[in-house]
Amino acid sequence: MRLKHIYFALLLISLSIPLMSNSISLDKYNANYQIGYEKVAITSDEDMGLVGLSVLFDFTNYWYGGVSLYGAVDGKRGGFFTVGADSGLRYSVADNLQLKSGLFLGAGGGGSAPQGGGLMLRPYVEGSYKGEDFSLGLGVSHISFPNGDIESTQVYIAAQIPTSGSYLGGHQNSDNTNDIVAEGGVLRDDTLDVSFLMEHYVPRAGSKNVNSNIDTKPYSLAGIEFDIFLNDNLYGIFQAAGAGGGDSDGYMEIFGGLGYRYQIANLPLYLDTQVAIGASGGGRVDTGGGLVYRAQAGLKAYITDNVTLGMKGGMIDAYEGTFSATTYSATLGYKGVIANYIPSDDNHSILPANWGFRMLHKSHLDSDKLFKNSDRNMRIDLLGFAIDSYINENFYLTGQTYWAYKGGAGGYAEGIFGAGYHSDLYQGFSLYTEALAGVGGGGGVSIGGGLFGSIGTGVAYDIGNDLEAHIGGAYVRSKDGSFSTNNVLFGLSYRFSLLEKKR
Repeated sequence: MRLKHIYFALLLISLSIPLMSNSISLDKYNANYQIGYEKVAITSDEDMGLVGLSVLFDFTNYWYGGVSLYGAVDGKRGGFFTVGADSGLRYSVADNLQLKSGLFLGAGGGGSAPQGGGLMLRPYVEGSYKGEDFSLGLGVSHISFPNGDIESTQVYIAAQIPTSGSYLGGHQNSDNTNDIVAEGGVLRDDTLDVSFLMEHYVPRAGSKNVNSNIDTKPYSLAGIEFDIFLNDNLYGIFQAAGAGGGDSDGYMEIFGGLGYRYQIANLPLYLDTQVAIGASGGGRVDTGGGLVYRAQAGLKAYITDNVTLGMKGGMIDAYEGTFSATTYSATLGYKGVIANYIPSDDNHSILPANWGFRMLHKSHLDSDKLFKNSDRNMRIDLLGFAIDSYINENFYLTGQTYWAYKGGAGGYAEGIFGAGYHSDLYQGFSLYTEALAGVGGGGGVSIGGGLFGSIGTGVAYDIGNDLEAHIGGAYVRSKDGSFSTNNVLFGLSYRFSLLEKKR
């Protein structure tokens, strides 16, 4: 077994074992949102500035793990992104001082960087000052791409904001709700709006591609947006999208920012404004080092108490590159209130919402229709994650992302949405099937404008303690381009429930 496979197996175990539980009591979790920055040496005379974003859960007082994303914001590698699993140990040396050591294993690339197949390892050590509402850290990391030419040791800085909430291990039936016991006292409610996003960019005069040619051809994107409400009007934004139409396949963007909504009269209609900053690039779009900013305004309507429909327009501009565009976007979302306690009044009903988190490995099998260069014919291996939201006990909606780490396609990534069916258990086994559509690009893959679809099936085995192992396959084909292949997939799923408050 190769070293990267051992790392992948260890990280699967480290991110899953601490979550095991047989209880249906309402348990508390602690997590940290982290942002960091470091300068990575690409060559002897070129550096790339990376911003890292992480969600890290406390498994024990000493053990943590979660998911991290890195994106280029400085240099000339706009469009360089990696995503992966992060796990480590920490030790308190004093009341407010901690030492941490961990490992990030991920995949990605882009921006024409020498990332090879895309596999990225990042061991690190860090010392941090921990306050009540934040922590600041200074550390040393070593970034290497084992099948590429990037290897660099550097100092980094990081800041964390702690958060907490409640969850239930395993999937729950609605008639279990009266038996749920709150633990850890009364916590806040979390209001979250999750939206499917469609965007259309019209580059302005003067926008160029990375070859310095004028490029004002419009293109379309698809993605997902998370809005976390800080109060009734102000909310935080996290958004990820990729090109799915036009001539900019491989373009990707990650944004974080703030939004403000204002209700119009007593109508279920709001004026909605957003400002955001982020990283973007790829698809030959000239975003320089990758740093971009955006401002938008529009309307958001509540079709029901939970279903939202929004339309906005605005502008996006690169801090260093020539890219500048007028933006148009539409969102279809679901707004829910996650209860972190059991209300004592009778004005609300509480229903458990069942979810699943999957860590995945996928291989696009050998095909002469994978790459733009017809001489290339090899399997592409990808690491991925999925979030599944169950509509009922069997049907679910899913959002998935995959990043190439082997096969000469470093920088290739996919963002996928769709629906699936999971059968009931029979002697520990179950079947599932999924119909998916998404966007992808980069790594020389012949995916046309970026839009593709797939249909697949597989078998799952109930390990117990809310864990499930599964293996399956699918047929994949792009809307444009020659991309057409079969894939095989295996992974590990953790099943949990959140309490959704309804009036």
